[in-house]
Amino acid sequence: MIAPKFKRSHASPKSPSVDQKISNVLSEDVLDITGARKELKELTGRHFDKASLCRWIHRGVGGVRLDAVRIGNQLYTSRQSIRRFIAARTR
Repeated sequence: MIAPKFKRSHASPKSPSVDQKISNVLSEDVLDITGARKELKELTGRHFDKASLCRWIHRGVGGVRLDAVRIGNQLYTSRQSIRRFIAARTR
C-alpha cells in the first residue's frame, strides 16, 4: 500500500497570516527591490544582488523569509520588514 501524500504547510502557528503580512508591508515604508538594496547598503555597508533579495523573499534563509508583496510583476517590501528579517536572522 502506498502512503498518502500530504501537503506540507510552510506556515508555522506563530507566523502571521498572509493577509496580515500584506497589510503590514503596505502600511509601512514601502520599497521596491532596488530601494530595498539601497536600504541594505545604508544599513550594512554591503552591496546585495537583486537575486539575493528575491531568494530571501521566496525561499528564505534559515527558516526566515523577507516579507514582501507582489503587485503586478513587481515585488515590494518595506524598511520595517528588512529590519525584522535582520533581527530574526541575528537571533
